Amino acid sequence: MKKTISFICLLTAILLLSSCGLFRPAGKWTESAETNKEPQTSEQLGTVGSVQITTEDKQPPQPAATPAKVSFVGCGDNIIYYGNVREAATKAPAGRQYGFAYSYDKVAHVISGADVAFINQETLMCGEGYDLSYYPTFNSPRDVGYDLVDVGFDVINIANNHMLDKTGSGLERTIEFWKSQPVLMIGGYESEEDFNTLRYMEKNGLKIAFLSYTYGTNGFVIGDSYNAWVPYLSEDDIKAQTEAAKAESDVVIVSVHWGEEGAFAPSEEQKKYAKLFADMGVDVIVGHHPHVIQPVEWIAGEGGGKTLCVYSLGNFMAEQAYDYNMVGGMISFDICRSEYGDISIENVLFIPTVFHHNASFYNNQVWLMEEYTAELASSHGISYYGNHTSLERLQKYVTDTVSTEFLPDFLK
Repeated sequence: MKKTISFICLLTAILLLSSCGLFRPAGKWTESAETNKEPQTSEQLGTVGSVQITTEDKQPPQPAATPAKVSFVGCGDNIIYYGNVREAATKAPAGRQYGFAYSYDKVAHVISGADVAFINQETLMCGEGYDLSYYPTFNSPRDVGYDLVDVGFDVINIANNHMLDKTGSGLERTIEFWKSQPVLMIGGYESEEDFNTLRYMEKNGLKIAFLSYTYGTNGFVIGDSYNAWVPYLSEDDIKAQTEAAKAESDVVIVSVHWGEEGAFAPSEEQKKYAKLFADMGVDVIVGHHPHVIQPVEWIAGEGGGKTLCVYSLGNFMAEQAYDYNMVGGMISFDICRSEYGDISIENVLFIPTVFHHNASFYNNQVWLMEEYTAELASSHGISYYGNHTSLERLQKYVTDTVSTEFLPDFLK
């Protein structure tokens, strides 16, 4: 009787272990029936702790877009002085009165090599019937514009403090000129309605929106009788326009004329607007006006994204008096879209430049700082004003201002 009970107990234990999956007959392991079941619904899976587990969570991300890349280069203030025009009269190609291409020869390959190239054209181009003029109210030959197009610029900004130097009429004529050229002109508008019409460019499958603003116009105002509109910095306009631009494009780039002349650090107003742009989801801010370079940085937006902010690119070309006015920069980066539709700004590089001329205001050329020499620096035309510089001083303006993160190897 005891033997029978022991046998029954042993048999029962074996059956229980087998049903729990802890005992498998040797050589007889097969896939569990549970493995072959249909996937459970989210209701069936339920929750674990505070994390909802669904079948979607178990699926790998699926490609949702075509990968794309657009290379961009942006340049600062292009200001045309008397020496530029006088020299350009000696270099005019056939059929033209002036030739400015020579001034950009040493950087032309960088500009033409980018998918999209931007510049802030600081001076008006009013055309026939308007005299050429220089500081403090500028009007330049239209041949400057033709050469900027030929060099390879795609986006021309004209929103700056000199855009009303020749009243509303001069702005009208300048807008008319740029609209006749094969470029995207931003910053000059024919009306408030035109100002609120999105400017964009489609390149390599990406739609890039451009917004443009200026802090002021040197005290000049425009009357209602002109078909021209100035895009002053305004929080309401920024909020409305960036929201619309984000909804209608892949990338938003803002050109903004702001800051204090001669200041290497951004002002509180610059920082305020930069944070607003970042919070609104702008991808890149390209700043200009101080006539010196200012820092480059990433700014976190309240939505969790980040904005590349270039506070000031300095002068691209300007016959001013001090060596720090001769130092500028080209901002270079790639706009990338992943196969999942994510947009990123990558490979950011600040390419420092030096604007050179001699003491007679000839040999006006923009140089890459990497190729500029100590001999050229020592003979720079700022000596006309009793000022002097060296290559080391010029390089130090850059290394003291721009983070190493964004600098080329020769300055690290």
